Amino acid sequence: MICQEAEATEQIPRVQEHYAQIIVSKMLSLMKTNVSRLELGSQTATFEAIADYIAKNLKQNIDSEELARQAHMSLRSLYGLFERNADTTPKNYIRQKRLERINACLSDPTCNVRNVTEVAMDYGFLHLGRFSDSYRKQFGELPSDTLKRRH
Repeated sequence: MICQEAEATEQIPRVQEHYAQIIVSKMLSLMKTNVSRLELGSQTATFEAIADYIAKNLKQNIDSEELARQAHMSLRSLYGLFERNADTTPKNYIRQKRLERINACLSDPTCNVRNVTEVAMDYGFLHLGRFSDSYRKQFGELPSDTLKRRH
């Protein structure tokens, strides 16, 4: 019926609008939403939301104060949340996630990166010696070795 009405030579605007609302309503019901099914006040929902925010903003300068604002909680509560859910501090968690993303890029031949310095600086590591040391501690090899091995 909707298709017939859309193809009709004499369209009735009110009917067209009604059909459009039906189609839009159906499409919206079929699409995934960003609404969390977890209780809004639950600690896991909050931690998941913060972890998602971090994952989406890894190349940005994220500090604990910003995370606390995003989560609508005190800095002390944020540190407690990270201790309970990730067994680390927010700063260490962010560094770990950045290193994981860098490792994935250095390991992936399709990731367009010319050298280790470029990708390290993209993720906010300005002191390359400390970056290499942190990378080696987390992955057991130097970032340059990971990059060499992918070819």
